[in-house]
Amino acid sequence: MRYQPVIGLEIHCELLTDSKVFCGCHNSFGGAENTRVCPRCSGMPGTLPVVNQGAVRLAAKAGFATDCTVNNYSAFDRKNYFYPDLPKAYQITQFEYPICTNGHIKVCTGRDIRINRIHIEEDAGKLVHDDYEGISLADYNRCGVPLIEIVTEPDFREIEEVQDFVQKIALRLKYAGVCDARMEQGSLRVDVNISLMPYGSDVFGTRAELKNINSIKSIGRAIRYEINRQSEILDKGGKVVQETRRYNENHDDTKSMRSKEEAHDYRYFPEPDIPPVYISDEDMAAIKAEMPEMPHERFERYTAQMGLTADDANLIIGSKQFGDYFDEAVKVYPAYKQIASMMLVEINHHLNERSMTIEDVSFTPAELAALVKLADDSVVSKNAAKEILAIMFEEGGKPEEIAKTHGFIMSNDAAELDTVIDEILSANAASVEKYKAGNAKLFGFFMGQAMSKLGKGANPKLIKEALTKKLA
Repeated sequence: MRYQPVIGLEIHCELLTDSKVFCGCHNSFGGAENTRVCPRCSGMPGTLPVVNQGAVRLAAKAGFATDCTVNNYSAFDRKNYFYPDLPKAYQITQFEYPICTNGHIKVCTGRDIRINRIHIEEDAGKLVHDDYEGISLADYNRCGVPLIEIVTEPDFREIEEVQDFVQKIALRLKYAGVCDARMEQGSLRVDVNISLMPYGSDVFGTRAELKNINSIKSIGRAIRYEINRQSEILDKGGKVVQETRRYNENHDDTKSMRSKEEAHDYRYFPEPDIPPVYISDEDMAAIKAEMPEMPHERFERYTAQMGLTADDANLIIGSKQFGDYFDEAVKVYPAYKQIASMMLVEINHHLNERSMTIEDVSFTPAELAALVKLADDSVVSKNAAKEILAIMFEEGGKPEEIAKTHGFIMSNDAAELDTVIDEILSANAASVEKYKAGNAKLFGFFMGQAMSKLGKGANPKLIKEALTKKLA
């Protein structure tokens, strides 16, 4: 490819407040059309907005989560444009004085992607298009839903960087309790600004904006399509038009929606009905104190201090609740790798099988730690530990009590073991001769016979040692 992609993002994230940003209407996904709307969020004359303080706190947390400067002073503006899903014909947002500025996140290529700003704004409604009838209907439930918009610098050069950045943003916001980041429901939506410039040049090309992309896979496909579209135009000597385009997942293409507006087209001016927001140093410190350990910090702790592999650490930090469970378990019994393995393999197997999350399990992290310790101390075998875990999922109960009740406690009775092995070798004399003649695979047969005779309390280590000695 002759051209270097230059990409910047605008990420819209719905805040996890109980009510909307400037009124008391319920803030949640779903609901019948136009049932979660009031005169204030629908922009009726004579109504005045009141700022949701919870939204301000969550926006500040988003700033801390992305290494931004969270500003003591911020203010609201009006962004004027006409669209059927915007009943006021303007959007209340932050333009001149956003709440957060100058952040960054390191992506998979090792490069830092700069965040220009994070600002608070209200969402617009939603148009429902009926192509069969040839009409569009407006649902205003989403009007006034509190958003933050995360605006990056045009620092991305590869599709993988964009996808990694969005995934990291989504995970950090979930950890901070700012946004549930359910892209399939629209609570996190990505606008991609993309242009091309010849390799070796430092002059950016004309950009197109791809609106409201709602999955990591679609982000990659949309960018790839747009790179090819713009490359073909430039190869033919044409000029890329600055415009807003929509990505169609079904057709895997982008279509023009409208010409791309600039800031002056929106005629921004200070919002006259909302005073500026001031966060005192004391309040700022209190908000920062509520911040949990971020996923990248947790990753560093898991790999550097606990010795987990990068793959295992990434899997554990993929859910804050899963990581919290792991942390509580290793506080009780610091066998980091064994507990990580039990959670990532066995517990995840049961969770997937039952369509559960870690929050749904009935046993505590301390009980899981006790189970892993039983196996590490050779009180029960590794296979028995798996069976005990299955019983804990189905019936609950403490692992040691389950082990005793179901006969999982391993026997260390050497005399009993010798008797059983002697019986097995005597009954399979021909196989013994074949083993001694060089058929090493028969050792597994003898192990299986002994495990079967001794039952759930069989100790594989002692059986192996005894068989090795007797077959020498």
